[in-house]
Order: sequence, then structure tokens, then C-alpha cells
Amino acid sequence: MKFLSIKTLCFAMCSLSFISNTFADQIDVTKRTILKPSETIQLNLDDILLIDVRTQKEWDDGHIKGATHLPLKDFKNKLSEVAPDHNQAIVVYCSQGGRAIAATKYMNNLGYRAVPVVNGGYLLMLSAGHQNSK
Repeated sequence: MKFLSIKTLCFAMCSLSFISNTFADQIDVTKRTILKPSETIQLNLDDILLIDVRTQKEWDDGHIKGATHLPLKDFKNKLSEVAPDHNQAIVVYCSQGGRAIAATKYMNNLGYRAVPVVNGGYLLMLSAGHQNSK
């Protein structure tokens, strides 16, 4: 059995890390239904509408910097104001995922492009490196 040298192994691991970081910036949220919290840290929020569907109290306690607040209870009445373009890239999150799934199903029924949910929600997004905003 032939073993790789430490130098070769380190080179291979560094190359893999570089390749994965290079392609990570190219996440097409319009073709996804779920995003890992670690993937969301790489999203450019200038190009993507990040919607927080948690309650007002949850939002006031802290939210992801750059997110737009649209509580699920107001979703049907205010969605067209917050996201008038059905082709816009949008990502939705809540505290764990249930409310975000309900919101994206509603959006998909209205003809919005695929709208992914952040798997695990707000706290896992913070652990992935997002900035908390109050």
C-alpha cells in the first residue's frame, strides 16, 4: 500500500479548500430550496433579498444584518410591497425553519422563483458568522 507524503496531502487539502471557496460565491439561490447556514454567509445581500419572517419581538431581540423584516402574520398582506419582483433572488429565514417553509410555499404558489429556506434558522446563521443587528 502506498501512502501520500505529508507535503502532498497538505497540498491536496489546500487545493480543495481553495476550489470550494472559489465556487462558494456562485450559489444560485433561485435553483435551491434549502441553504445551509454556512452557505448564507457567502451571499451578497446587495443582490439578494433576505426576509426574516419571525415575530416583532424576535426581530427586536436581534436579527441578521441586512435582512428585511416581514412577519409571517403580515406576509400575505405585505409581500407585494417588500418583494414586488417575482424574479428577484430571495432567501427566507425564521428561528428554526417552519415559518420560513410556510412563507416560501406561499411565494412559490404566487409564481416567485424558487425561494430557499435557511436550514436551522437565525441562531445557526449567527453561529455561521452573520452579524447580529438590533
